[in-house]
Parts: sequence; structure tokens; C-alpha cells
Amino acid sequence: MNDEPLILTPFETLRCLVIDDDRAILELVDAMLRMAGVGSVIKSTSCLAALNVLADNRKKVDCIICDHSMPNMTGIELLREIRAGHYAHVSRDVRFIMITAHGQEAVVKAAVGLDVSGYIVKPVSKNALVKAIHRAFNRTAPLKAPEDYSGVPLPD
Repeated sequence: MNDEPLILTPFETLRCLVIDDDRAILELVDAMLRMAGVGSVIKSTSCLAALNVLADNRKKVDCIICDHSMPNMTGIELLREIRAGHYAHVSRDVRFIMITAHGQEAVVKAAVGLDVSGYIVKPVSKNALVKAIHRAFNRTAPLKAPEDYSGVPLPD
């Protein structure tokens, strides 16, 4: 872990998109974000539905908090598509925090290769969520070329 002091992110102006197919987790993360003072939270139960939200110019987001294990499109697949620049309406460098039920090595390796901004293993706590957001906004590493992300192997 990095022991550098974090620059605190102004949560009151933050706009987060939370994606999880488990409605209980979705509501829990939403409540934690609101308790932490996040200005706007948009919820989605799938990556495909989230793409519709992201396509709406009136609903700009600063941070995506996404579960990995979901049907049709996983969180890792969404992250790879965003980093590779496949969606003109989504900034390639949007902060992306992955939530997963287990820290499987293949998932962690793919997430790191895709420059994930943060990684949280369930059960999610408010403290872990707040720290992950602050770390995500303190990260300054430049993105790689879009084609580099397209080549990152995805876990089975």
C-alpha cells in the first residue's frame, strides 16, 4: 500500500455511477456514498444499462464503481472497453473502482493491466469505499494507448 498522504476529494461535487446486479449491494453502496457526502449517485443493475446512462450527456460521471461478476458484460469487460476508447461519450480516463466477491488472481491481474483506479473485495465497507475513491482521484498515471488495452487478456 502507498503511505503517501492523500489529497482529499471534494465529495459534494462528485458524480458516481454504481453498477451491480445484486440490488442489495447496489443499495448498500448507494447509502454509503450518500453518507460519505457524495453529491450525486446513479445506480445501474448491468453494464449494458450503464452504457445508456453514460451515453446521456446530461448525466456526466466522475467515477464508476462496478461489480466484476455480472451477466452479459462483466466489470472487467466494461473497463477494457472504456480504456480502449470504444465509447466516444465516455472519457477513457474516468475513475473506475472494481468491486468483487473474491480477489481472484486473474481478475486482479486484468484489472491492474487495464489501469483500474481502485479495487475493493466484498464485503464493502464505507471506510474502504471512501479510501478507494480518494486513492482513485490521487492517481496520476497516464493511460496507455487504446490498442494496449484491447490486448489485455480477460479472466475466464
